[in-house]
Amino acid sequence: MDLVAKLPKDADLIFVGDLCDKGLYTKEVIGFVKEGGYRCVLGNHDVHMRRHLKNALAGKHNAWSTHDTFAGYTTVKSYRNASKELIDEHIAWLHTLPAFIEIDKYLITHGFGLPFYKSKHPKREFVFRVNRLSNTLYNEFYDKDYENFDIINIFGHDSFPEVQIGKNYYAIDTDVKRGNKLTAIELGSMKIIDTPTNSRDLKG
Repeated sequence: MDLVAKLPKDADLIFVGDLCDKGLYTKEVIGFVKEGGYRCVLGNHDVHMRRHLKNALAGKHNAWSTHDTFAGYTTVKSYRNASKELIDEHIAWLHTLPAFIEIDKYLITHGFGLPFYKSKHPKREFVFRVNRLSNTLYNEFYDKDYENFDIINIFGHDSFPEVQIGKNYYAIDTDVKRGNKLTAIELGSMKIIDTPTNSRDLKG
């Protein structure tokens, strides 16, 4: 909300996914995006939440809700006293999120989706969520000339201290989860707006 307060009041907000985990207010974040009618792409953590939240709330845990890698336990805590109706609504809404949003010359994905933009790779939606700039797991499937694509990829997932800017991509995850900052970018001007992590989201 600190970052939203810095944006134009009539901004058409678009979120790059992972609305859950590693913060203390997943329920409120999803409520804000859903009720505001804002667009959002599906993140890899969002997939885990919609698969495992109900089981975890019922005491059936797995790696998502127990390991720091995923930190789903923060999401479980956020929904601990929520109504069944609200939980069902939020999970159903996560199921509606697309793998990518394309606006004019911009491709918005959760992970580094640019190398697969023109690809017919059968797991394209999956790699749109999990591919990273530093990834060596999927680069054998990259479109060879992706740096020449006439589209600009805006994505999160892969965290850095500052926005990473390439010829036709912007990686905007600036490690808010580790206490750095949260970043937005204005399409067109490519102006970067950020705000430091609010300590209340780390300490409760």
